[in-house]
Amino acid sequence: MINFLKNVSSTVYLDPTRNFELKRVESQKRYDPLTGKLVRIFPFRKIDFSRHDWAPFVEESRQRFCPFCPGVLEKATPRFPEDFIPGGRIRVGESLLVPNLHPYETHTGVVVMTPRHYLSMEDITGEVMVDSMEAGLRYLQVIAEKDPENAKYSSINWNYMPYAGGSIIHPHLQVISGGEPGNLDREVIDSAAVYYKNNGSVYWDDLLEAERQDERYLGSTGGVEWLATFAPLAVGDVTAVVKGCSTIQHMGRKNLVELAEGFKRVISYYDSVNLPAFNMALYFAGREDRGFRCTARLVGRYTLFPLVGSDISHMQMLHQDPWTLQLPEIMAEELRKFFE
Repeated sequence: MINFLKNVSSTVYLDPTRNFELKRVESQKRYDPLTGKLVRIFPFRKIDFSRHDWAPFVEESRQRFCPFCPGVLEKATPRFPEDFIPGGRIRVGESLLVPNLHPYETHTGVVVMTPRHYLSMEDITGEVMVDSMEAGLRYLQVIAEKDPENAKYSSINWNYMPYAGGSIIHPHLQVISGGEPGNLDREVIDSAAVYYKNNGSVYWDDLLEAERQDERYLGSTGGVEWLATFAPLAVGDVTAVVKGCSTIQHMGRKNLVELAEGFKRVISYYDSVNLPAFNMALYFAGREDRGFRCTARLVGRYTLFPLVGSDISHMQMLHQDPWTLQLPEIMAEELRKFFE
């Protein structure tokens, strides 16, 4: 059974903007229905971000060295050993997967998504996303076959622009696979297995059943269903569930096309509310894990204008309490229009 648990806190103070009249303000603590993880939502009903102009940043980056641009890519990026990846790289359409020059897991690849140095949110096409994710998926499938012990847990990730942790403007994906999952991945996979054991059903199937008639449900793109995340990790937190899919072996191009269609709609929403950056992760479980569905998660990233401050504070870094500024139900009301 899905439990959407939340606690509403009420704070009272004398408001200096209203001649020190008594004012009552509410905030929320929500708990992830699967893991029980606490998140905090501050009392902002509507977010009003200023439009961010990336043009000066992009132009400055063009003047510096970019290892992913045409004419440089072939010489500046590494290759896989020939007996591991024939040809040393994986190409799908215009996308190209190469080894990560600075690996942080047993198997890490970087997908250069396009020869173009910069893509605005409007310029990101389904084809670019699908080809790039397929290159990552092919890599994950190869290493799962050749090195199964060190390739049990995988993900495909995207840091769009510097505010989201992207160190290079040129669009690229990070592809990761190792013998054990990351912290959040492990928590989700373990919690899903417990849910499956206790309920005899898959958590995400039950979640979709519970959410389809609720205000957080956004819609579907083929076999992928989309939700405003009940317990958001950050602003603009959206969850996609790929029905009937649990591992990299289950995933195919059709799934990627349906995911990309939804990604495009969410990215268009981010652009419409002036969120200038985002993170995306596409999660896979191991073959032995039970009760899992392949899911994707997108969150918006921003700075605290005009001070160019980070959206990551002591709460996330030192207390591991995610916080955000927007109720998922309010976001869903706006975002649902992009799925109609």
